[in-house]
Amino acid sequence: MKKVSKIVSIAACLATLSGQTFAQENDNIIKNPGFEDSGLSWNYWFANIKSSPNYEGDWHGRIAKGVQHTISQTITIPNNGNYDLSAYVISPGNDAQMSVTNLYGETLITQSIKASNKYKKNTIKRIPLEKGEQIKIQFSGSALGGVNIDSVSLLLSHTPLRQTFNQLIAFSVAGQSGATNVNKIHKTAEIHVPYDTNLSHLTIESLSVSSDSRASLSKGDVIDLTAPVTLQVINANGEVSKWTLSAVKKEKQLTVTSSNKELEQSFTWAIDKTHQFVMTNKHDLVNRDEFNDDGSGSADYIPSYWAGYFDRTAFYSRDFLHQTSGAKLAGLEKENFSMFKTFAKHATESRKWYTLWAVNFDGTPHTIDYKDDNWFVREVPAQFEFVEKAWKQYLWTGDKRYIEDNDLWNFYTKVLTDYITLHDDQDPNGIAEGYGGIFEGSATYNERGEFPIEAGDAIASQYQATLAYANMLDARENHTQSQYWKNKASKLKTFFNQTWSVANQSAPLGNYVNIVQKDGLRLNDFGKENSWFMPMKLITEPGERNSDYLDFIASKLGDGIGSTPEAPTNIEAYTYLPETYFPYNRDEEAWKWMRYIMDTKDQPHERPTQGTNGNYPEISFTFVSNTIEGLMGIKPNAHQHKVITASHLPTEISWIEAKHLMIGQQELTIRHEGSTSTTLSNLSSKPITWEAWFYGNYHSLNIGQETVTSQQKYVNGRLVSYVDVLVQSGETLEINR
Repeated sequence: MKKVSKIVSIAACLATLSGQTFAQENDNIIKNPGFEDSGLSWNYWFANIKSSPNYEGDWHGRIAKGVQHTISQTITIPNNGNYDLSAYVISPGNDAQMSVTNLYGETLITQSIKASNKYKKNTIKRIPLEKGEQIKIQFSGSALGGVNIDSVSLLLSHTPLRQTFNQLIAFSVAGQSGATNVNKIHKTAEIHVPYDTNLSHLTIESLSVSSDSRASLSKGDVIDLTAPVTLQVINANGEVSKWTLSAVKKEKQLTVTSSNKELEQSFTWAIDKTHQFVMTNKHDLVNRDEFNDDGSGSADYIPSYWAGYFDRTAFYSRDFLHQTSGAKLAGLEKENFSMFKTFAKHATESRKWYTLWAVNFDGTPHTIDYKDDNWFVREVPAQFEFVEKAWKQYLWTGDKRYIEDNDLWNFYTKVLTDYITLHDDQDPNGIAEGYGGIFEGSATYNERGEFPIEAGDAIASQYQATLAYANMLDARENHTQSQYWKNKASKLKTFFNQTWSVANQSAPLGNYVNIVQKDGLRLNDFGKENSWFMPMKLITEPGERNSDYLDFIASKLGDGIGSTPEAPTNIEAYTYLPETYFPYNRDEEAWKWMRYIMDTKDQPHERPTQGTNGNYPEISFTFVSNTIEGLMGIKPNAHQHKVITASHLPTEISWIEAKHLMIGQQELTIRHEGSTSTTLSNLSSKPITWEAWFYGNYHSLNIGQETVTSQQKYVNGRLVSYVDVLVQSGETLEINR
């Protein structure tokens, strides 16, 4: 030890004399090198953490079969020097790789991993790296089978650094999207900027170069990147290296800006994250799960995206349905329709008109959740949410396939007719029932210990499906049948409020019943989904009972995971809460849960192999929809060329603006200034009817410079003052109270 210490000391002295600062030799700059801390700090693509076999500790990283699969970590280099990268690896072949890349995955240095059936140390020695440089340490898989990784280290080598750096370390401009693609091999730096950016007038926000070097441009300079620009980096000896700076405009997509920068940054993160989950046209593993790491083979993927656990190659009905609005807003309309149609085709008579719970990315049943047509995971609320969410897609897109496609229409009709009939045999009352656990058919989304025959989330979802089906019939111009189903929906709501939800007819109403057991016992405790779905789906009647129930739910949730005994432990459950509180104009409570998602997205998920909360797809997709449909209160009606707006901004947000918002083929920009003013710009070729809502009693509203008499109505128990106005193509209107 004394000898090593002396060498370190000498190295430190030499570094000081040469003007360089070195880290200590034994300082491993890899975070969580043994994957022990819930796998955090690492990024996984068809990879996860496993408990055995380990080189040391309790966990290791495992990459699924396939050379395209990776585990990586992004690192900022603390000091100049030569570094040694090493890891203990088990690999079935020599095709696995250990690499250093830039932030865009472009290889800077790589080495094949030695084939071994036991952990073997693999090392890349003397990698010259510079202080401030951002790199990725990446391990890629093998075509022959899974690759295990443990005890990764990136250590300062005692070998003296003999080269002089003369390079660009970091570069960014104001308003750019994501990180800069700095490639020191090709001496290039590429930035990505939003669609609307003026490339001729970009302000340099950061620029750093090697120590003892200077650049021909500086922070604060305004540059024109309509064409590539040459940046010169000059070292102390007058030597010049030339770097090419370039900019790429992103495709037009929905953007949100706000006075609240955390919201703005989180929305940008969420949009970008949704795109990372897209699996369209890939060829990869199927039936991969936490027990079958390499799946059952590979296949071509249909248009689809991840919806469910990140270590399962599948999209799940419940997750998908909750992600559809966010997916549409993020531009994934093709994927949405493909996935709806796939689920519809899987609803068959032999499955008693249930569709599948989980589908591989190639459209086949995911086998962890499907054994045969009598034994597969299924939950009643999802059946009805398919109808409701398909109608919402029609409102957003105007795509007539959602109401005319034969497979979809047959599915909707079967759900609301034969399906209910077949699953209403234990207590015949017109309410679809469950039969036990998830493989038998659960009545509720709450999978954690309750096995009712009827549940609040199921009946509430059935109500919304009935309304949606009636609206679809109207859109198909079958108005007589539409009225029949509207009457059914109205009777169902009355039955719920006056009978089904009442625990004791001879006592005060109290909490809504949320589950009915097979023995007839009716419970009105807190049942998570089967509690908050009832007000969320608007089956509850506005008033004191409903308000008290929203307070009851809030008391059981506390401040999130671990704050009360009843609070859900899975972060994805909290993504429903903004949708529960925004409709009742309880904006601070709804915003609380959006903030909770923002604050906890980088924390470990309750299920270690899932990764972080933010790697659960539902988190990013719903943050997008909760921002647009919730905070901004935007209600589309593409087929009638209409839109409703209602600000739900809490006190922490003074303004918010959404650009490139597509309702059907119409592009809008919508901006709220608090709850007092809304501006809409119609950037499309057709006029759109705008119904602008303001909560409260305002006898008149201002449209530009004109004061007009408003109309009033109650929406979910809250008085709304509103006006209807036709906004012409190219026109911008401001309405304020």
